[in-house]
Amino acid sequence: MATGDFDLYYSDNPWENLDKNQRQWYDPELMRIWRQKNVFSQTIPFKMSNLDVRAKTMTVSQLFDPHANFNALALRQLWLPAAHLDSRSIDITFTRHGGKVAYHKYDDYITYWKQDGQNGLRRILNGALGYHMVEVQEMLARNAYISGALTGGFNMMSGGGADFSAIDTADKFDIRDAMDIWLGMSYRDVPQAQGVNGAGASIVCYTSPGVIYDIQNDTNYTGVAQYADTSRLLNYEAGSYKNVRFVQTPRATLWNCGALTAQATVSGAITAGDGAPDPASVKVDGTYATGQDGATHYIQLGAANTWSAGSASGMAAFSVGDVITLHTLRTASYGITNGVNFQDGTLHNRRIMTIDVGNRRLTLDRPIMLDFTTDLGSGVYAYVTKGRNIHTSIFVASPTGIVAGVAQAPRFHTPPPVDDFNSIYRFSWDDYMGYQLFNPEVFEIIFSSGTTRVKGDKVLQ
Repeated sequence: MATGDFDLYYSDNPWENLDKNQRQWYDPELMRIWRQKNVFSQTIPFKMSNLDVRAKTMTVSQLFDPHANFNALALRQLWLPAAHLDSRSIDITFTRHGGKVAYHKYDDYITYWKQDGQNGLRRILNGALGYHMVEVQEMLARNAYISGALTGGFNMMSGGGADFSAIDTADKFDIRDAMDIWLGMSYRDVPQAQGVNGAGASIVCYTSPGVIYDIQNDTNYTGVAQYADTSRLLNYEAGSYKNVRFVQTPRATLWNCGALTAQATVSGAITAGDGAPDPASVKVDGTYATGQDGATHYIQLGAANTWSAGSASGMAAFSVGDVITLHTLRTASYGITNGVNFQDGTLHNRRIMTIDVGNRRLTLDRPIMLDFTTDLGSGVYAYVTKGRNIHTSIFVASPTGIVAGVAQAPRFHTPPPVDDFNSIYRFSWDDYMGYQLFNPEVFEIIFSSGTTRVKGDKVLQ
């Protein structure tokens, strides 16, 4: 343990390898115990454990309705066979997530951070931690939907391919495919696609800004400004098409997860804060002095012979303005060899500001916010990937497609200072929960290409 790092490193836990006194928990009660007013997790119910069950997994069960036998009874029949009841269940494995921010009390004495009219880092960091918690839950919910649609087979690839590798620039989202989704859900007897309790049927589609851009000129698409009643809009609702309500979120874009244009290795360790231009001499977009003076103001790419795609074109594969993905995990699960894994929690999407071809260096619009200091092998610390963006359109007709099992709901902590001078203040949160596919038939995803634009010309990618 390095001197002064007590807040980061603690004694080993002598109990952590004992697993003989663990059991599975069965919970028949459906409860909504925590809900953030964001995008994806609005449609996910939460099943509660209260932590007293002391289990690593939860089994959630569901009863099937009895079969409606409409054959006529014999005129003098005295007995009926009992209708058969049956069930199905899923297992939810709890995983732990959390985050921490910290500051030294001296920072409050010498810095003048101010937000909403109030001074001090403590309040600002608490707000940042709340954002961190919501963002973690949002990404877990999104990934549960995408993985669930791929696992259950309730998905469509624009262009008719089998996976992400077959999605080309011409395979944009076709708004008429929304009716194919509707047809499938109607035949699967999904209640909201049929209309329940006398209400009109309605399906919600969470999709990317690029998809909204591509469909907005269809004559049957209605923007929210044309709604007769705007009092009951969903968060970020953008418009509708034949009772499909479209909700826009940039999180529905899987940056660079399609066919690869280039993938470079990162040969230099990255420390959190590196990558942005030198704020003393270069301003991002001519406006922002970004990052800190003492940081490394680029990321170092490896030699072209270490690249796994696009190595023939080398640095020419990258252009100023490209949005690249920095990541540590690669996968072939979606049809792309060494493809970007959208479930990688270290993943950063950044816009290229400058390119140093001779030294193989990229400068980005924002700093990298995590350390990439672990050697993944052969002096590689991460990968930089440029590829086709995959746009997801997630059609949801019931809040039971994904269920979150909650052993411990997200909880904030303010541990006391533990150093000799009571100077290191830490704020943290953690949870113990898991997202699980529950009713795969009530949601479906269309994967497509789409138009993207951050700055400059729009790109069909």
